[in-house]
Amino acid sequence: MNLKEVKNILKNSKYLSKVQIEDDFEINGIINLWNKNDVDILIEFDDENDIDFSEATLKLIEEKLNWIDKNKELISKTFIEDEGMFYGLNDEIEKQLSKKEKAKIGDLEFSAPLTEEEFSNSLYIVYINFYIEDKTHISCNFDLECEPDYLFGHLANIELDEDNEILMGGING
Repeated sequence: MNLKEVKNILKNSKYLSKVQIEDDFEINGIINLWNKNDVDILIEFDDENDIDFSEATLKLIEEKLNWIDKNKELISKTFIEDEGMFYGLNDEIEKQLSKKEKAKIGDLEFSAPLTEEEFSNSLYIVYINFYIEDKTHISCNFDLECEPDYLFGHLANIELDEDNEILMGGING
């Protein structure tokens, strides 16, 4: 199968738009997740094997996208608990607030520590990647950013296994 045939199958997706062939083994597009438009998606194929993609493969990708879209709270909570960025930021805010009225970290000012809800609401997916080894082995990872930028220019990488177990891929950038 060639990528033009894959692109034709992807046109049936309820998630993807602006689907383009990137190179011999990659297709990219735009999706909407967590009520944010224009999330970049990249679908990569194993360059060692013939491309094997069908409506069933698309269904697996859409099921994963649907799970991600419906589980922002769980993904955010796992990130907060596993990475420590939220707690470290609040420790610094509290330290500065004990000495003065406002805390300044980077370009951001705080008059109180962040709540988990504020931090979670700031998270959004900037990029999502699917790697297709074959029609049954599909891996997924994505990067989170914040607005306001509580990650201070960094991205949080999240991986999902086949059972949608959330695995932290670390902080990048």
